[in-house]
Amino acid sequence: MILVLWIFFYSQQKYQHLEYDTARYFNTASSLQPYLYKNKEIKDKDLRIFAMKISDVRYSSIYDVILQKGDKNKGFIVISYENKQLIYIYNDVSNIMLEDISTHRSMVAIHLVFILLLITQGLLYIKLQKSLSPLTSLHNKLKKLKVGDLSPLEMDSSYVEIKQMIKSYNDSISKIEQMLELREMFNKIFMHEMKMPLAKGMFYLKQEPSNNTHEKLTNILHGLNKELDEFSQIESLISNQNKIIKEKHDLKELLLLAKQRVHIEDESIVLKDIENKVIYGDKEFLILCFKNLLDNAVKYSFDNKVIVDASNGISFENRADELPVDISKDIKKWKIDKNKRHKSSTGYGFGLFIIKNIVSIHGMKLDYYYDKDNSIVKLRIV
Repeated sequence: MILVLWIFFYSQQKYQHLEYDTARYFNTASSLQPYLYKNKEIKDKDLRIFAMKISDVRYSSIYDVILQKGDKNKGFIVISYENKQLIYIYNDVSNIMLEDISTHRSMVAIHLVFILLLITQGLLYIKLQKSLSPLTSLHNKLKKLKVGDLSPLEMDSSYVEIKQMIKSYNDSISKIEQMLELREMFNKIFMHEMKMPLAKGMFYLKQEPSNNTHEKLTNILHGLNKELDEFSQIESLISNQNKIIKEKHDLKELLLLAKQRVHIEDESIVLKDIENKVIYGDKEFLILCFKNLLDNAVKYSFDNKVIVDASNGISFENRADELPVDISKDIKKWKIDKNKRHKSSTGYGFGLFIIKNIVSIHGMKLDYYYDKDNSIVKLRIV
């Protein structure tokens, strides 16, 4: 649009200058003719009013004629010579060659204004492109997201709104990545937990039918049913769709129920100050949390013992290697490094995941402490 306007105003101004110059040439010729008839001397100072000066160029027919008026006895001719506008005025008595020295400042002003407009527009375009480059990057990242690219958007902007968009995108990517990892974790754990009892069931089916095999198959089926119920709870925990009903429960009773589910010997658990202690929350979730705490504490301890102390919160203490992750922090990745001692058969710290999330949805806090000198692991729920 600026270029179109530039051309338009240039054409208009050029046409006006042409009319003005033509009128000026007629005026100059008519004003100087009397002086030429009287053969008077004409000086440059007399020609300033016409924006002319005396030229030493001699008229020749080889010059390009722009305008010619009059006849061979009297008139004037406007010619172009070496990028100069010359006007040859003549009559029967005398003649003179003048050079047009007008500058047409309005033309310069038009060019200057439109050049400045184009420069300003260019600078605005560069500034706008720089400001909107995060949006272009976000657009490209969204296209890559369709093919599975879950890498975060790493850039900065001076605009608060764009910063918020970048943060929202990265938060969404983190959430999607976490959901995909949780789904993979849940599927692997589920398949792992189901394969073993099913394999045992297939083994008993190949044996001769008896009361013993029938009883074992019945136990396996009951066990599978309990596992499915537990996985249903865990699935609700993962999807965050379960509404926690906080009720008052006896702590000792929940711990004993959790111990029964994990099949731990009485001598493996030391209970301290748990009499007449209560806890508020969802009974099944709390039992599931305590079950995993007891199971992990005994399974990975050096002496197959765990101390449960309810004197200040509820602490679970054992002698073992440190945990593969600091469970007290906000954890996004639940895959455990292969060099860690606690690596599960599926590659995930599923028990720690269950403990962490049940504590979180109850609005409680989980503290983790490791005494390296004495190899003591302590988890405390407050």
